[in-house]
Amino acid sequence: MKAATSRLDRAPATLLLLLAILSIQLGSALAITLFPIYGPLGMLFLRMTIGGLLLCALYRSTVGSALRQAPVGILALGLTMAVQSGSFFEALSRIPLGITVAIEFLGPLSVALIASRRLLDVLCVLLAAAGIALLTPSIGTSLDPVGVMFAFAAGAGWACFILLSRQLGKIVEGGAGLALAMTVAGLILFPFVGVGAVAAVVAHPETIIVIVGVVLFSATIPLLFEYLALKTMPARNYGVLISLEPVVATVIGMIVLAETVGLRAWIAVVLITFASIGVALLHKAEASAAQNLPG
Repeated sequence: MKAATSRLDRAPATLLLLLAILSIQLGSALAITLFPIYGPLGMLFLRMTIGGLLLCALYRSTVGSALRQAPVGILALGLTMAVQSGSFFEALSRIPLGITVAIEFLGPLSVALIASRRLLDVLCVLLAAAGIALLTPSIGTSLDPVGVMFAFAAGAGWACFILLSRQLGKIVEGGAGLALAMTVAGLILFPFVGVGAVAAVVAHPETIIVIVGVVLFSATIPLLFEYLALKTMPARNYGVLISLEPVVATVIGMIVLAETVGLRAWIAVVLITFASIGVALLHKAEASAAQNLPG
């Protein structure tokens, strides 16, 4: 087991992130199919609790030291994950997967832009704003306004996750910090939906296989891979690769969930994706220029 975790820690960050992007969208699509039985938060409780315990078992040799090294950081990340993922699942129950991810993606885009003052970065912001503007006429008609609100909240949570996970990754070895944070998120959700979710599992044992798929594909695999990738991958490279996520989410939503996405929504998704890629590439060019300066 220790050899397996060591190989994961040494795996190429780019490969880990690409696998995480594909996995989390597939897992999200599977989770949506169980919302009628468990509800968004009940599904999230199972996802976080089971996924966190699996990762704790995987990283059992370092879980104790991680808890001693960064208890506050683990608690903060766990709370952030509960809020972010809860908002994401609530959005998924109301609006299409691809549109949810596109709106949510404004969170990491904001992280990349927050300290920038360049004209080209402003143009990227305008691209993203144009994408949101294209979705606006659908809010209240084909798009549930509450779902849109939850998607924006998920974006803010994602921005916090990026910042907190990078800091925690500098203190805690491997994925033990993430394992504990996921478990904390499950504990936070338990008083609200835990008993009902467990009762629903007992009443619907035929859903257990799908639950395992949701846990693996939407929690354990992607969150672990993204967490490990963020420890070594420059933020600019992360931004370019993760920008593929809204498009991947839209395609998976169409294939797995038979969701219908109109031309206006597709254009919005593509504009937000291009805005994110543009920001990441501009920051990469800026970093390269800085490295080439004398002295």
